[in-house]
Amino acid sequence: LTPEKPSYIYPSVKIFSKKDRDLNEKPQWLLDQIDVINATLAQFGIEGEVSGSTKGPTVTRYEIQLEPGVNVKRILNIQDNLMMNLSSKSLRIEAPIPGKPYVGLEVPNVKPEIVAFGNVVDTKEFMEDYDHPLKIALGVDIDGENIYVDIQSMPHGLIAGATNSGKSVCVNTVLVSLLLKNSPEDLKLILIDPKMVELTPYNNLPHLITPVITDAKMAAAALGWATTEMDKRYQMFANSRARDIRSFNDNVKRGLVDEEKMPYIVIVIDELADLMMVAAHDVEDAIQRITQKARAAGIHLLVATQRPTTDVVKGTIKSNIPARIAFKVASFVDSTTILDGAGAESLLGKGDMLLKRSDRTHRLQGAYIPDDEIYQVTDFIRNQYEPQYIFEHDALKQQAKMREAVSDDLFNDVAYFVVQTGNASINSIQKEFEIGFNRAQKLVEMLEQYDIVSPSQGTKAREVLVNVHELEDILNHI
Repeated sequence: LTPEKPSYIYPSVKIFSKKDRDLNEKPQWLLDQIDVINATLAQFGIEGEVSGSTKGPTVTRYEIQLEPGVNVKRILNIQDNLMMNLSSKSLRIEAPIPGKPYVGLEVPNVKPEIVAFGNVVDTKEFMEDYDHPLKIALGVDIDGENIYVDIQSMPHGLIAGATNSGKSVCVNTVLVSLLLKNSPEDLKLILIDPKMVELTPYNNLPHLITPVITDAKMAAAALGWATTEMDKRYQMFANSRARDIRSFNDNVKRGLVDEEKMPYIVIVIDELADLMMVAAHDVEDAIQRITQKARAAGIHLLVATQRPTTDVVKGTIKSNIPARIAFKVASFVDSTTILDGAGAESLLGKGDMLLKRSDRTHRLQGAYIPDDEIYQVTDFIRNQYEPQYIFEHDALKQQAKMREAVSDDLFNDVAYFVVQTGNASINSIQKEFEIGFNRAQKLVEMLEQYDIVSPSQGTKAREVLVNVHELEDILNHI
């Protein structure tokens, strides 16, 4: 008999520190700013006045009521004057505020406040919502409402922002939110972290399918595994009359299908640009397939990148990732690439973000979670269960090697030709073997993989690294 596994204990919400905030407070600087806005409107002859204000954690929204017949666009024309008179670093105008008869001015607070992760997660709305296991806590909006997003309805997300804008903290809040509500049987994670330091706290968790991946080639292989897993799941759904992962798990629960419960899989990539530089083609194909059809199979993808330009996030991928989270970016162009509109360039940084769902863009302050609290959660889980990897990195390496195995019958001849002549130029291979440039280039790359020739050195010719005897050894081992 196998010993019963001890039942899984979820980490407690009491781990997280909290901060009290007074939502209705009207400090003196806020009243002064109202006077300045009213005075500026009067200077430009715009009939209207501030009718109310809402103080958020880092930004205050002033609601301006215009007299009948005043064009809303006139406020946009005096944006720079308002900014100068308020002497503020940035100013965002919502003209009008969706769902209200006012124009909104969003001005940074004189004294910003931190939103603690504990305040956002320690609510019934989050902890007792058992129907949405993949609900994540993001932060607080200007009205003081906690903002949650369900990954299942989002299917896939794109997080973008310059360095030091709060992007990695956001990835951490997403992961910790998932760990608070899901046992290793319900949720599996693939974490890809080319920066090597961001996702280390999550190493050796029982939720991981494979250890945290830091190598780009392995990342491509892991994404390949995810697409195979997706096809396998759809095959199982077809055989058991299920449409998606929910109905399949219901059938398992009711005993209609003799299978294990199927866990959700969330894949988090912390810096996509880095992967794209090394293994663009494989990564792109896998991401495109996952974003197109993995939702019903319970596989979700969260991609974080510093600048989602078209060479990093291709249009085909972007059109399949509807949910976007934008932190502060450097320019208007960057903002348009993430949100398809302006706004992210005038954010304040440090967790100030725009969340774009299908309907409209919400501005919120991301929750902050300190490193020691992340470690408390992950240590608590690690102490209960050993890691249960489905595959190790070595297995992935083997797969990647197998895939890159010699797929060209000219390989041996070309290898001998290169070693004997001591010349690895693509041009000479083309002439000697009468083949096209692309095929010759591929052959030279294969020679480089097997350390027969050196990596490319710009305009200099590649060096041949082996003699004929060593080459024979290499070819015998392939």
